[in-house]
Amino acid sequence: MDKETERETSKYPNQPITLSPDPNTNTLISKIVDRDKEGLDKFGLTMRQAMLKNPIDCKKWLNEALEEAIDLSRYLIEAILSYQILVEKNKQLEKEVKELKEHNKMLMDHP
Repeated sequence: MDKETERETSKYPNQPITLSPDPNTNTLISKIVDRDKEGLDKFGLTMRQAMLKNPIDCKKWLNEALEEAIDLSRYLIEAILSYQILVEKNKQLEKEVKELKEHNKMLMDHP
């Protein structure tokens, strides 16, 4: 089971929130709130409390954030490339459909 499927069936199901007219913003807020709940359940304190408890961890947190940002960049690059491939495949399919329609029209016009 992948992480997204696990999350959908977990106790952090990204409950719907309607604070904004933009559904993407609402989804993001919902995910942030659920991630916060998950962290509180796992660690028993907020990020602020953890930082105040041990400020030396700041460098570790910054390095983890950098690693996550690198991964995010890689995911975005892959998503962009995948999207470009899908657009090209769609163009090819549209071309083939147009050719088939023209062929069918020709067959219908000349019995």
